[in-house]
Amino acid sequence: MSLCEVCWAAEAEHECGMCRRRVCREHFKADAGICSICFENLCEVCGQRLAVDSCVVCGKLVCRRCSEDLQPGIRVCRECLSDIHDRVKRDASLRYLERMIEGSRGPPGRRQKYFK
Repeated sequence: MSLCEVCWAAEAEHECGMCRRRVCREHFKADAGICSICFENLCEVCGQRLAVDSCVVCGKLVCRRCSEDLQPGIRVCRECLSDIHDRVKRDASLRYLERMIEGSRGPPGRRQKYFK
């Protein structure tokens, strides 16, 4: 008998499909086949991969595939990035993001995909 690696109280009955953590019935999301820890940390855009950060604009948890790292520690989801100009018009405090994108270190073609 092994104990749940989340609560350390109940008997572990399942193995998480993502992290392989052994968990009890209470900490297993059967419909997703993953533990509650992984479930709570899924990307809120795709719902398939673990999040690495949160979007600085909307606050959603995001994975690397569903977001862009503008600078270390500043990640924006693709949904917010696609209409950043409209968001800046509504909220001037986001203007710094526009400047980061325009001054990104990437090649010009990369910058242009965000600004049409």
